[in-house]
Amino acid sequence: MRLMLENDARQRRITLNTLMNRDKEVLFSIDTTISLKDYSNLVVDSARLVQSRSDIRAVEKDITVNLLKQESERLNLRPQFGVRFEHMFGFGQPAQFTLMGMIRVPFAPWSARMTRATIESLNWKGEALNNQRQMIINEAAGMAAGMRTEFVTKQRQVELYEKNIIPALRNNYKAMLLGYEQNTEELFMLYDAWESLNMMQFEYFDQMQQLLTLQVQLERILEIK
Repeated sequence: MRLMLENDARQRRITLNTLMNRDKEVLFSIDTTISLKDYSNLVVDSARLVQSRSDIRAVEKDITVNLLKQESERLNLRPQFGVRFEHMFGFGQPAQFTLMGMIRVPFAPWSARMTRATIESLNWKGEALNNQRQMIINEAAGMAAGMRTEFVTKQRQVELYEKNIIPALRNNYKAMLLGYEQNTEELFMLYDAWESLNMMQFEYFDQMQQLLTLQVQLERILEIK
């Protein structure tokens, strides 16, 4: 089991070094300080997701760009005016000034139809982007709500291990040890108490790992940094 764990740690170290574009065998220290956060009162709503999720903000930028494109196409349906001023001079010649006014009238039917078709296609694209935005919000909200519920449940289980289960087994082991020292308990009873405590501590670490994994997944969904 120790060899398997060491091999797993070595493979994970290689993966992390690969992601950081470093030498695959570089050793690095790991911060083992456990930082559990309380998300029991976390409220997952659309406003929070819009502020935190980068993919939702990206879709909103696309919606804004699409609206600006629509406005630009609408301006093509309006007459456009321009002014051009030129000044020419030469040796032995009087200075010349030219002032020209220009107007562009989109009166061709085929041109107007093409512009209106572009505006309509951009309108449908805007609808698609709005639906995509709402879909991301609904999916993220559902995942975050379910993950928060699972996180709170797992947190309560860990608290039961810390406050009730492991202390009770530890007290039972101490009582068996004291009884064995006083020749009132058998060795196999002491060993059974020790094994129960040891196995439950391993189970507690497994539960803690699952809790930390849920916390990371919840923070990834909400993009909490």
